[in-house]
Amino acid sequence: MNSRLQEIRERQKLRRQLLAQQLGAESADSIGAVLNSKDELKEIEETRETCRASFDTSVPSSKRKAQAEGEDTEEDVEEQKDEVEVQQPEESNPYEEVYKDSSTFLKGTQSLNPHNDYCQHFVDTGHRPQNFIRDVGLADRFEEYPKLRELIRLKDELISTTNTPPMYLQADPENFDLRDLKCKFDVILLEPPLEEYYRESGISHTERFWTWDDIMKLDIEEISALRSFVFLWCGSGEGLDLGRMCLRKWGFRRCEDICWIKTNKNNPGKTKALDPKAVFQRTKEHCLMGIKGTVRRSTDGDFIHANVDIDLIITEEPEMGNVEKPVEIFHIIEHFCLGRRRLHLFGRDSTIRPGWLTVGPTLTNSNFNPEAYASHFAIPNSHLSGCTEEIERLRPKSPPAKLKSDRGGGAPRGGRGGPNAGRGGDRGRERNRPNFRGDRGGFRGRGGPHRGFPPR
Repeated sequence: MNSRLQEIRERQKLRRQLLAQQLGAESADSIGAVLNSKDELKEIEETRETCRASFDTSVPSSKRKAQAEGEDTEEDVEEQKDEVEVQQPEESNPYEEVYKDSSTFLKGTQSLNPHNDYCQHFVDTGHRPQNFIRDVGLADRFEEYPKLRELIRLKDELISTTNTPPMYLQADPENFDLRDLKCKFDVILLEPPLEEYYRESGISHTERFWTWDDIMKLDIEEISALRSFVFLWCGSGEGLDLGRMCLRKWGFRRCEDICWIKTNKNNPGKTKALDPKAVFQRTKEHCLMGIKGTVRRSTDGDFIHANVDIDLIITEEPEMGNVEKPVEIFHIIEHFCLGRRRLHLFGRDSTIRPGWLTVGPTLTNSNFNPEAYASHFAIPNSHLSGCTEEIERLRPKSPPAKLKSDRGGGAPRGGRGGPNAGRGGDRGRERNRPNFRGDRGGFRGRGGPHRGFPPR
Protein backbone atom coordinates (compact mmCIF):
# COMPACT_ATOMS: atom_id res chain seq x y z
CA MET A 1 0.00 0.00 0.00
CA ASN A 2 2.85 2.39 0.79
CA SER A 3 4.27 1.96 -2.71
CA ARG A 4 0.85 2.65 -4.20
CA LEU A 5 0.43 5.84 -2.19
CA GLN A 6 3.91 6.94 -3.10
CA GLU A 7 3.15 6.43 -6.80
CA ILE A 8 -0.07 8.45 -6.52
CA ARG A 9 1.74 11.29 -4.78
CA GLU A 10 4.48 11.37 -7.40
CA ARG A 11 1.90 11.58 -10.18
CA GLN A 12 0.09 14.29 -8.33
CA LYS A 13 3.27 16.28 -7.88
CA LEU A 14 4.20 16.01 -11.57
CA ARG A 15 0.68 16.98 -12.59
CA ARG A 16 0.79 20.10 -10.47
CA GLN A 17 4.21 21.06 -11.80
CA LEU A 18 2.99 20.71 -15.39
CA LEU A 19 -0.11 22.73 -14.63
CA ALA A 20 1.95 25.47 -13.01
CA GLN A 21 4.18 25.61 -16.08
CA GLN A 22 1.20 25.91 -18.44
CA LEU A 23 -0.51 28.60 -16.38
CA GLY A 24 2.66 30.62 -15.85
CA ALA A 25 2.73 30.20 -12.07
CA GLU A 26 5.99 30.58 -10.20
CA SER A 27 5.61 27.24 -8.46
CA ALA A 28 3.10 24.48 -7.89
CA ASP A 29 2.04 26.05 -4.59
CA SER A 30 1.01 29.32 -6.25
CA ILE A 31 -1.47 27.82 -8.70
CA GLY A 32 -4.35 28.96 -6.52
CA ALA A 33 -3.35 32.58 -6.91
CA VAL A 34 -3.50 32.17 -10.69
CA LEU A 35 -6.76 30.26 -10.93
CA ASN A 36 -8.95 31.32 -8.05
CA SER A 37 -9.63 34.77 -6.70
CA LYS A 38 -11.08 35.38 -3.23
CA ASP A 39 -14.57 35.49 -4.68
CA GLU A 40 -14.07 32.16 -6.38
CA LEU A 41 -12.73 30.58 -3.20
CA LYS A 42 -15.73 31.91 -1.33
CA GLU A 43 -18.05 30.47 -3.96
CA ILE A 44 -16.35 27.07 -3.70
CA GLU A 45 -16.76 27.10 0.07
CA GLU A 46 -20.45 27.97 -0.26
CA THR A 47 -20.88 25.09 -2.70
CA ARG A 48 -19.32 22.68 -0.20
CA GLU A 49 -21.64 23.87 2.53
CA THR A 50 -24.64 23.37 0.23
CA CYS A 51 -23.49 19.85 -0.58
CA ARG A 52 -23.05 19.03 3.11
CA ALA A 53 -26.52 20.36 3.89
CA SER A 54 -28.12 18.34 1.10
CA PHE A 55 -26.25 15.25 2.27
CA ASP A 56 -27.53 15.67 5.82
CA THR A 57 -31.13 15.89 4.61
CA SER A 58 -30.77 12.90 2.27
CA VAL A 59 -29.14 10.46 4.73
CA PRO A 60 -31.64 8.31 6.72
CA SER A 61 -32.07 9.20 10.42
CA SER A 62 -30.76 5.83 11.58
CA LYS A 63 -27.58 6.32 9.57
CA ARG A 64 -27.11 9.89 10.86
CA LYS A 65 -27.60 8.64 14.42
CA ALA A 66 -24.99 5.96 13.94
CA GLN A 67 -22.59 8.55 12.51
CA ALA A 68 -23.29 10.93 15.41
CA GLU A 69 -22.47 8.19 17.93
CA GLY A 70 -19.20 7.51 16.16
CA GLU A 71 -20.29 4.21 14.62
CA ASP A 72 -19.73 3.26 10.98
CA THR A 73 -22.43 1.57 8.98
CA GLU A 74 -21.65 -1.48 6.88
CA GLU A 75 -21.81 0.56 3.67
CA ASP A 76 -19.39 3.14 5.06
CA VAL A 77 -16.96 0.42 6.05
CA GLU A 78 -16.99 -1.07 2.57
CA GLU A 79 -16.56 2.37 0.95
CA GLN A 80 -13.69 3.21 3.26
CA LYS A 81 -11.94 -0.02 2.35
CA ASP A 82 -12.18 0.85 -1.36
CA GLU A 83 -11.15 4.48 -0.96
CA VAL A 84 -8.38 4.17 1.57
CA GLU A 85 -5.88 3.04 -1.07
CA VAL A 86 -6.60 5.96 -3.43
CA GLN A 87 -7.85 8.92 -1.45
CA GLN A 88 -5.19 9.75 1.07
CA PRO A 89 -4.18 13.30 0.21
CA GLU A 90 -1.08 14.95 1.51
CA GLU A 91 -1.53 17.14 4.54
CA SER A 92 0.78 19.73 3.00
CA ASN A 93 -1.49 20.05 -0.08
CA PRO A 94 -4.18 22.63 0.76
CA TYR A 95 -5.68 22.60 -2.76
CA GLU A 96 -6.33 18.89 -3.09
CA GLU A 97 -10.08 19.14 -2.63
CA VAL A 98 -10.37 21.89 -5.24
CA TYR A 99 -8.63 20.08 -8.15
CA LYS A 100 -10.45 16.80 -8.19
CA ASP A 101 -11.30 17.15 -11.92
CA SER A 102 -10.23 19.25 -14.90
CA SER A 103 -13.28 21.54 -14.88
CA THR A 104 -11.54 23.87 -12.40
CA PHE A 105 -8.55 24.76 -14.56
CA LEU A 106 -10.32 24.52 -17.94
CA LYS A 107 -11.93 27.91 -17.34
CA GLY A 108 -13.30 29.33 -20.58
CA THR A 109 -14.29 26.09 -22.24
CA GLN A 110 -17.94 25.86 -23.21
CA SER A 111 -17.96 22.06 -23.28
CA LEU A 112 -20.18 20.25 -20.80
CA ASN A 113 -17.45 17.62 -20.54
CA PRO A 114 -14.06 19.36 -20.48
CA HIS A 115 -12.29 16.05 -21.09
CA ASN A 116 -13.57 16.18 -24.70
CA ASP A 117 -12.16 19.65 -25.32
CA TYR A 118 -9.93 18.99 -28.34
CA CYS A 119 -8.68 22.57 -28.41
CA GLN A 120 -7.30 22.23 -24.89
CA HIS A 121 -5.93 18.82 -25.85
CA PHE A 122 -4.06 20.50 -28.71
CA VAL A 123 -2.56 23.00 -26.27
CA ASP A 124 -1.49 20.20 -23.92
CA THR A 125 -0.23 17.59 -26.39
CA GLY A 126 0.08 19.19 -29.83
CA HIS A 127 -2.46 16.80 -31.39
CA ARG A 128 -4.69 18.72 -33.78
CA PRO A 129 -8.44 18.24 -33.37
CA GLN A 130 -8.74 16.80 -36.89
CA ASN A 131 -6.56 13.87 -35.81
CA PHE A 132 -9.60 12.29 -34.15
CA ILE A 133 -11.93 12.28 -37.17
CA ARG A 134 -12.64 8.66 -38.09
CA ASP A 135 -12.78 6.95 -41.49
CA VAL A 136 -11.08 9.67 -43.54
CA GLY A 137 -9.13 7.37 -45.87
CA LEU A 138 -10.31 6.33 -49.31
CA ALA A 139 -10.35 2.65 -48.30
CA ASP A 140 -12.61 2.80 -45.24
CA ARG A 141 -14.61 5.99 -45.86
CA PHE A 142 -17.71 4.23 -47.22
CA GLU A 143 -17.66 1.09 -45.08
CA GLU A 144 -21.03 1.95 -43.55
CA TYR A 145 -22.54 3.01 -46.90
CA PRO A 146 -22.67 -0.03 -49.20
CA LYS A 147 -24.34 1.78 -52.11
CA LEU A 148 -21.73 4.53 -52.20
CA ARG A 149 -18.96 1.98 -51.81
CA GLU A 150 -20.28 0.04 -54.79
CA LEU A 151 -20.67 3.26 -56.79
CA ILE A 152 -17.06 4.28 -56.17
CA ARG A 153 -15.85 0.81 -57.15
CA LEU A 154 -17.78 0.85 -60.41
CA LYS A 155 -16.65 4.37 -61.29
CA ASP A 156 -13.00 3.51 -60.61
CA GLU A 157 -13.29 0.50 -62.91
CA LEU A 158 -14.85 2.61 -65.66
CA ILE A 159 -12.23 5.34 -65.29
CA SER A 160 -9.36 2.86 -65.45
CA THR A 161 -10.71 1.35 -68.70
CA THR A 162 -11.41 4.68 -70.43
CA ASN A 163 -8.27 6.57 -69.38
CA THR A 164 -5.82 7.64 -72.05
CA PRO A 165 -2.17 6.58 -71.64
CA PRO A 166 -0.21 8.98 -69.41
CA MET A 167 1.48 11.77 -71.30
CA TYR A 168 3.88 14.38 -69.97
CA LEU A 169 5.78 17.38 -71.30
CA GLN A 170 8.76 19.09 -69.75
CA ALA A 171 8.01 22.79 -70.27
CA ASP A 172 7.93 25.97 -68.25
CA PRO A 173 4.48 27.60 -68.51
CA GLU A 174 6.19 31.00 -68.29
CA ASN A 175 7.79 30.57 -71.72
CA PHE A 176 5.64 27.85 -73.26
CA ASP A 177 2.60 28.76 -75.36
CA LEU A 178 -0.24 26.62 -74.06
CA ARG A 179 -2.00 26.85 -77.43
CA ASP A 180 0.72 24.58 -78.82
CA LEU A 181 -0.96 21.72 -76.98
CA LYS A 182 -3.62 21.91 -79.75
CA CYS A 183 -6.42 20.70 -77.54
CA LYS A 184 -9.39 22.05 -75.61
CA PHE A 185 -9.48 20.48 -72.17
CA ASP A 186 -12.45 19.50 -70.03
CA VAL A 187 -10.51 19.71 -66.76
CA ILE A 188 -7.46 21.83 -65.91
CA LEU A 189 -5.67 21.42 -62.57
CA LEU A 190 -3.15 24.11 -61.61
CA GLU A 191 -0.61 23.69 -58.83
CA PRO A 192 1.59 26.80 -59.03
CA PRO A 193 4.70 27.01 -56.80
CA LEU A 194 3.60 29.81 -54.48
CA GLU A 195 5.98 31.55 -52.13
CA GLU A 196 3.59 30.74 -49.29
CA TYR A 197 4.41 27.03 -49.46
CA TYR A 198 8.13 27.55 -49.01
CA ARG A 199 7.64 30.29 -46.46
CA GLU A 200 5.70 27.89 -44.25
CA SER A 201 8.06 24.95 -44.73
CA GLY A 202 11.15 27.03 -44.02
CA ILE A 203 13.22 25.43 -46.78
CA SER A 204 15.14 26.84 -49.68
CA HIS A 205 13.34 26.61 -53.00
CA THR A 206 14.69 24.94 -56.13
CA GLU A 207 12.30 26.60 -58.58
CA ARG A 208 11.23 30.17 -58.93
CA PHE A 209 8.13 31.46 -57.19
CA TRP A 210 5.06 32.33 -59.19
CA THR A 211 3.29 35.52 -58.25
CA TRP A 212 -0.44 35.89 -58.74
CA ASP A 213 0.19 38.36 -61.54
CA ASP A 214 2.17 35.70 -63.39
CA ILE A 215 -0.56 33.12 -62.81
CA MET A 216 -3.22 35.48 -64.11
CA LYS A 217 -1.29 35.89 -67.38
CA LEU A 218 -1.63 32.20 -68.24
CA ASP A 219 -3.85 31.66 -71.30
CA ILE A 220 -6.18 29.21 -69.59
CA GLU A 221 -9.18 30.59 -71.50
CA GLU A 222 -7.51 29.58 -74.78
CA ILE A 223 -7.21 25.89 -73.89
CA SER A 224 -10.48 25.32 -72.02
CA ALA A 225 -13.51 23.77 -73.70
CA LEU A 226 -16.91 25.47 -73.92
CA ARG A 227 -18.02 23.62 -70.82
CA SER A 228 -15.09 22.87 -68.59
CA PHE A 229 -13.75 23.08 -65.05
CA VAL A 230 -10.58 24.48 -63.51
CA PHE A 231 -9.11 23.54 -60.13
CA LEU A 232 -6.62 26.02 -58.68
CA TRP A 233 -4.54 25.36 -55.54
CA CYS A 234 -4.28 28.76 -53.87
CA GLY A 235 -2.87 28.13 -50.37
CA SER A 236 -4.61 29.62 -47.35
CA GLY A 237 -3.66 33.29 -47.45
CA GLU A 238 -3.99 36.00 -50.05
CA GLY A 239 -4.61 33.39 -52.73
CA LEU A 240 -8.21 32.97 -51.61
CA ASP A 241 -9.03 36.40 -53.05
CA LEU A 242 -6.46 36.57 -55.86
CA GLY A 243 -7.36 33.07 -57.03
CA ARG A 244 -10.95 34.17 -57.56
CA MET A 245 -9.69 37.07 -59.65
CA CYS A 246 -7.77 34.59 -61.83
CA LEU A 247 -10.90 32.51 -62.36
CA ARG A 248 -12.86 35.57 -63.47
CA LYS A 249 -10.10 36.63 -65.85
CA TRP A 250 -10.08 33.17 -67.45
CA GLY A 251 -13.86 33.18 -67.90
CA PHE A 252 -14.75 30.84 -65.02
CA ARG A 253 -17.20 31.21 -62.15
CA ARG A 254 -16.17 29.93 -58.74
CA CYS A 255 -18.56 27.17 -57.72
CA GLU A 256 -16.78 25.20 -54.98
CA ASP A 257 -13.90 25.43 -52.50
CA ILE A 258 -12.18 22.13 -51.73
CA CYS A 259 -10.38 22.27 -48.40
CA TRP A 260 -7.39 20.10 -47.52
CA ILE A 261 -7.19 19.64 -43.72
CA LYS A 262 -3.80 18.40 -42.51
CA THR A 263 -3.40 16.07 -39.55
CA ASN A 264 -0.23 15.58 -37.50
CA LYS A 265 -0.68 12.13 -35.98
CA ASN A 266 2.91 11.14 -36.78
CA ASN A 267 4.51 14.33 -35.43
CA PRO A 268 2.23 15.87 -32.79
CA GLY A 269 3.34 19.23 -31.53
CA LYS A 270 5.88 19.68 -34.31
CA THR A 271 4.74 22.19 -36.91
CA LYS A 272 6.41 23.81 -39.85
CA ALA A 273 7.90 27.29 -39.60
CA LEU A 274 5.18 29.72 -38.61
CA ASP A 275 4.19 32.06 -41.40
CA PRO A 276 5.02 35.63 -40.33
CA LYS A 277 1.96 36.86 -42.24
CA ALA A 278 -0.43 34.49 -40.45
CA VAL A 279 -2.40 35.16 -37.27
CA PHE A 280 -3.09 31.48 -36.46
CA GLN A 281 -1.26 28.25 -37.14
CA ARG A 282 -2.34 27.25 -40.63
CA THR A 283 -3.36 23.61 -40.88
CA LYS A 284 -5.28 23.67 -44.17
CA GLU A 285 -5.06 24.64 -47.84
CA HIS A 286 -7.71 25.51 -50.39
CA CYS A 287 -8.35 24.44 -53.97
CA LEU A 288 -10.77 26.74 -55.80
CA MET A 289 -13.04 25.14 -58.38
CA GLY A 290 -14.34 27.16 -61.32
CA ILE A 291 -16.95 26.34 -63.96
CA LYS A 292 -17.19 27.58 -67.53
CA GLY A 293 -20.29 27.40 -69.68
CA THR A 294 -23.70 26.05 -68.77
CA VAL A 295 -23.57 22.83 -66.78
CA ARG A 296 -26.58 21.66 -64.79
CA ARG A 297 -26.71 18.69 -62.48
CA SER A 298 -30.19 17.69 -63.60
CA THR A 299 -29.65 17.77 -67.38
CA ASP A 300 -25.90 17.30 -67.98
CA GLY A 301 -25.51 13.81 -66.57
CA ASP A 302 -23.35 12.91 -69.57
CA PHE A 303 -20.66 15.36 -68.38
CA ILE A 304 -20.83 15.52 -64.57
CA HIS A 305 -21.86 13.27 -61.69
CA ALA A 306 -22.43 15.56 -58.72
CA ASN A 307 -22.54 14.73 -55.01
CA VAL A 308 -20.34 11.64 -55.28
CA ASP A 309 -17.52 13.05 -53.13
CA ILE A 310 -17.30 15.74 -50.47
CA ASP A 311 -15.34 19.00 -50.52
CA LEU A 312 -12.95 17.95 -47.74
CA ILE A 313 -9.63 16.12 -47.92
CA ILE A 314 -8.19 14.98 -44.58
CA THR A 315 -4.68 13.51 -44.79
CA GLU A 316 -1.41 13.62 -42.89
CA GLU A 317 0.70 16.73 -43.32
CA PRO A 318 3.70 16.10 -45.61
CA GLU A 319 7.17 16.04 -44.13
CA MET A 320 9.32 19.14 -43.98
CA GLY A 321 10.33 20.17 -47.48
CA ASN A 322 7.53 18.28 -49.24
CA VAL A 323 5.06 20.57 -51.04
CA GLU A 324 3.05 17.90 -52.85
CA LYS A 325 -0.74 17.92 -52.71
CA PRO A 326 -2.87 14.92 -51.74
CA VAL A 327 -3.56 12.41 -54.49
CA GLU A 328 -7.23 12.42 -53.50
CA ILE A 329 -7.78 15.57 -55.55
CA PHE A 330 -7.38 13.46 -58.70
CA HIS A 331 -10.03 11.01 -57.49
CA ILE A 332 -12.46 13.83 -56.75
CA ILE A 333 -12.00 15.31 -60.24
CA GLU A 334 -12.27 11.96 -62.04
CA HIS A 335 -15.40 10.94 -60.11
CA PHE A 336 -17.05 14.30 -60.79
CA CYS A 337 -16.26 15.14 -64.42
CA LEU A 338 -16.73 12.56 -67.16
CA GLY A 339 -14.52 14.49 -69.59
CA ARG A 340 -11.36 12.57 -70.56
CA ARG A 341 -9.27 15.56 -71.64
CA ARG A 342 -7.47 16.40 -68.40
CA LEU A 343 -4.48 18.74 -68.02
CA HIS A 344 -2.25 19.12 -64.96
CA LEU A 345 -0.10 22.26 -65.01
CA PHE A 346 3.01 22.52 -62.79
CA GLY A 347 3.06 18.76 -62.41
CA ARG A 348 6.03 16.65 -61.30
CA ASP A 349 7.31 13.16 -62.00
CA SER A 350 5.38 11.89 -58.98
CA THR A 351 2.05 13.21 -60.34
CA ILE A 352 2.14 11.52 -63.74
CA ARG A 353 -0.93 9.28 -63.99
CA PRO A 354 -3.13 7.65 -66.66
CA GLY A 355 -5.81 9.86 -68.16
CA TRP A 356 -3.84 13.06 -67.62
CA LEU A 357 -1.47 15.25 -69.61
CA THR A 358 1.14 16.55 -67.17
CA VAL A 359 3.08 19.73 -67.99
CA GLY A 360 5.71 21.18 -65.68
CA PRO A 361 9.21 22.66 -65.56
CA THR A 362 10.60 20.05 -63.15
CA LEU A 363 9.69 17.00 -65.22
CA THR A 364 12.71 14.96 -66.27
CA ASN A 365 11.32 13.57 -69.54
CA SER A 366 8.69 14.14 -72.24
CA ASN A 367 6.54 11.86 -74.41
CA PHE A 368 3.78 14.23 -75.50
CA ASN A 369 2.75 14.28 -79.14
CA PRO A 370 -0.17 16.56 -80.08
CA GLU A 371 -1.38 14.37 -82.95
CA ALA A 372 -1.20 11.16 -80.92
CA TYR A 373 -3.03 12.78 -78.04
CA ALA A 374 -5.76 14.21 -80.29
CA SER A 375 -6.30 10.80 -81.91
CA HIS A 376 -7.87 9.53 -78.67
CA PHE A 377 -10.76 11.97 -79.19
CA ALA A 378 -11.26 11.82 -82.97
CA ILE A 379 -14.73 10.23 -82.79
CA PRO A 380 -17.59 12.57 -81.80
CA ASN A 381 -18.31 12.48 -78.06
CA SER A 382 -15.26 10.24 -77.54
CA HIS A 383 -13.95 12.79 -75.06
CA LEU A 384 -16.57 11.50 -72.58
CA SER A 385 -16.01 8.40 -70.51
CA GLY A 386 -19.68 7.40 -70.63
CA CYS A 387 -21.72 5.74 -67.93
CA THR A 388 -23.18 2.31 -67.19
CA GLU A 389 -26.73 1.52 -66.14
CA GLU A 390 -25.58 0.40 -62.71
CA ILE A 391 -23.66 3.64 -62.10
CA GLU A 392 -26.66 5.65 -63.27
CA ARG A 393 -28.87 3.77 -60.83
CA LEU A 394 -26.55 4.23 -57.85
CA ARG A 395 -25.29 7.79 -58.32
CA PRO A 396 -26.95 10.66 -56.38
CA LYS A 397 -29.34 12.66 -58.54
CA SER A 398 -31.02 16.02 -58.26
CA PRO A 399 -34.74 16.01 -57.47
CA PRO A 400 -36.98 16.37 -60.56
CA ALA A 401 -37.81 19.93 -61.54
CA LYS A 402 -41.29 21.15 -60.66
CA LEU A 403 -43.72 21.90 -63.47
CA LYS A 404 -44.98 25.43 -64.03
CA SER A 405 -48.43 24.37 -62.94
CA ASP A 406 -46.94 23.22 -59.63
CA ARG A 407 -45.17 26.54 -59.15
CA GLY A 408 -48.33 28.54 -59.92
CA GLY A 409 -51.04 29.63 -57.55
CA GLY A 410 -52.92 27.54 -55.09
CA ALA A 411 -56.39 26.07 -55.33
CA PRO A 412 -59.43 28.31 -55.77
CA ARG A 413 -60.53 29.97 -52.56
CA GLY A 414 -64.17 30.78 -53.21
CA GLY A 415 -65.61 33.64 -55.27
CA ARG A 416 -65.80 33.10 -58.99
CA GLY A 417 -64.66 29.62 -59.84
CA GLY A 418 -62.73 28.37 -62.79
CA PRO A 419 -59.33 26.83 -63.49
CA ASN A 420 -57.49 30.16 -63.24
CA ALA A 421 -59.29 31.58 -60.25
CA GLY A 422 -56.67 30.61 -57.64
CA ARG A 423 -54.43 33.20 -56.10
CA GLY A 424 -51.21 33.68 -57.98
CA GLY A 425 -52.45 31.74 -61.06
CA ASP A 426 -51.92 32.78 -64.65
CA ARG A 427 -55.28 34.48 -64.76
CA GLY A 428 -54.52 36.48 -61.65
CA ARG A 429 -51.16 37.58 -63.03
CA GLU A 430 -52.73 38.73 -66.29
CA ARG A 431 -55.25 40.88 -64.45
CA ASN A 432 -52.40 42.90 -63.02
CA ARG A 433 -51.30 43.98 -66.46
CA PRO A 434 -52.30 47.56 -67.38
CA ASN A 435 -53.88 46.62 -70.76
CA PHE A 436 -55.71 43.54 -69.62
CA ARG A 437 -59.14 42.96 -71.18
CA GLY A 438 -61.11 40.06 -69.82
CA ASP A 439 -63.55 37.83 -71.64
CA ARG A 440 -66.43 39.92 -70.36
CA GLY A 441 -65.03 43.31 -71.07
CA GLY A 442 -62.30 45.29 -69.39
CA PHE A 443 -61.17 48.61 -68.03
CA ARG A 444 -61.33 51.66 -70.26
CA GLY A 445 -59.02 53.89 -68.32
CA ARG A 446 -59.15 55.94 -65.17
CA GLY A 447 -62.58 57.33 -64.42
CA GLY A 448 -64.32 55.39 -67.23
CA PRO A 449 -67.35 53.16 -66.74
CA HIS A 450 -66.84 49.67 -65.51
CA ARG A 451 -68.14 47.36 -68.23
CA GLY A 452 -66.53 44.02 -67.52
CA PHE A 453 -67.62 43.05 -64.01
CA PRO A 454 -70.81 43.98 -62.19
CA PRO A 455 -70.31 46.11 -59.09
CA ARG A 456 -70.40 44.34 -55.75
